[in-house]
Amino acid sequence: MLNLRIHKSSHSKRISVSLFVWVLFICFLLLVFNPFAEDQRVVLGNEIFVSRTLTELIDQNLGLVVNHTSVLPDGTHLVDALLKQNMNVTSLFSTEHGFLGNEEAGQTIENSQYKGIDIYSLHGITRKPSVQQMKDLDVLIYDIQDVGARFYTYITTMKYILEAASDKGIPVYILDRPNPVGGHMIEGPLLDMKLESFTAPCPIPIRYGLTCGELALMMKGEQWIPAHTDIRVIEMKGWKRSFIWEKTGLYWIPPSPNIPKPETSLAFPGTSLLGGIGVNHGIGSPNPFLQFGSPWLDPRIVIQNIDPGAVQGITLSSHAYIPRSIPGKTAYPPYKDRLCHGIRISIEDKKSFHSLEFTLALIKTLKSFYPDHIRIITERFDSLFGNEWLRLFIEGKLGYEQLLRLVRRDEKTFRKLRKKYLIY
Repeated sequence: MLNLRIHKSSHSKRISVSLFVWVLFICFLLLVFNPFAEDQRVVLGNEIFVSRTLTELIDQNLGLVVNHTSVLPDGTHLVDALLKQNMNVTSLFSTEHGFLGNEEAGQTIENSQYKGIDIYSLHGITRKPSVQQMKDLDVLIYDIQDVGARFYTYITTMKYILEAASDKGIPVYILDRPNPVGGHMIEGPLLDMKLESFTAPCPIPIRYGLTCGELALMMKGEQWIPAHTDIRVIEMKGWKRSFIWEKTGLYWIPPSPNIPKPETSLAFPGTSLLGGIGVNHGIGSPNPFLQFGSPWLDPRIVIQNIDPGAVQGITLSSHAYIPRSIPGKTAYPPYKDRLCHGIRISIEDKKSFHSLEFTLALIKTLKSFYPDHIRIITERFDSLFGNEWLRLFIEGKLGYEQLLRLVRRDEKTFRKLRKKYLIY
């Protein structure tokens, strides 16, 4: 049997002490910066709101503007979390797609109830809370996940509830959430306010790079809503402007039926426009907004001729598909039940993909090779883009380079304007 004798010395003691100090230091670093810790994620505004002492809201009648995305990271719905704290939730207001988020875009949503609480639809006969619905409320609370695009109607609903609260003289708590496409990139022209509508609520670009709390403050500061509106933003912790959704550490809940995954929200600000010019934009397929096509399109021509500078961060591949009616998503997709020769977008570098720039280059290519097929098929096209520039280009009345210069000018203007409203 081998017997090892360890000779202790001052040198070995010094090594032991040094090693012990280093172990302690490494443990400290892991404790503070551990990338595997459960709490290394963005802390939502609703978490902070629910966890703090809500003494100012005791005995107040609360109206919640919520839908299926209004949950805490542990899966608890905000309504249930507040009821558990014995808060007086008296009314709920729902958005497009309904309280459960399973209704097709544009569908009229009826009033309903949740646990005996009235849910007033803001996507039906009424789109702004009525005087009667607001009569007994002391506070409104907004907690909705949007996708960071101007024509996504949740931000219009936010604008309308801010106006309704201003009319009654009550505060609105905005429980802030991440912009899933980040807070840096800005794309698109400022809305021409002559085209203001439910999908065009205020003069911001298509991709505006603000959280809902920041946008609410901008609405007030620029007087797109009354200047005396009482807005109280409950800020997130840990969110950075450079974050796209995957960086938040949060679980993705599709904000609407045709935004099934975070990547979809990156393409949505641009490829949404294709539906207005006679191209199927992936609606009626498993990959809405991440693929497009038509019976008359040759994918090889498009892929070979589109401006290489507009496809940064993505790869394009041929993909044939047949748009189908999908209950709860779309009843009548463009080219329903017809074979579409299409192209799939695979996003490789999410931060360098400019969805609107790509779409404009795509429309230019389609216009060059398929002039008899590219036409505007909806009267809402100018409103979606923000003004008449893209329509004039398609009609041959505005040059492509001039279109890009005008868009970039507006982007630069907005970038300066928004600075004073940035929270993060």
